[in-house]
Amino acid sequence: MQLEIAGFATFLMFGDDDVLSLGESGRLEFLHRWLNEPDLVSPGGRALTFQMHFDWFVEDRMSDDGWKRTEDLMRKNLNEAKRDRKFAAARKAQRMLDLLPARKECWNHVLKSWNALTATYLTHEALTSWTAAETRRA
Repeated sequence: MQLEIAGFATFLMFGDDDVLSLGESGRLEFLHRWLNEPDLVSPGGRALTFQMHFDWFVEDRMSDDGWKRTEDLMRKNLNEAKRDRKFAAARKAQRMLDLLPARKECWNHVLKSWNALTATYLTHEALTSWTAAETRRA
């Protein structure tokens, strides 16, 4: 899940930057370094940037409608691959469909953790306090 989240986040936040040429684990490492870089003028700003992008790309993972759209897209890909006799693509699409319930469950755990994090450490008050403490240390 961390690799998937890092992939989404780096794509959304850095667009065509060189970070996209990194492999999955490279993107995760880059994102971790970016979020934890020392001596930032406004470390809370990076946390808020990540929060904004994360909230946007997980929106479809929060609703049954979003999961239904994902399932419909996978079924469409499967049917097209079968029609075009692209057997490897068809197997991949079928596997993705088969794993969809497990992915949904994993995302439910991620969202519960995320909601707990945003309710405690990413509140406006917590980020303001954190930024003030970082500024005093600098």
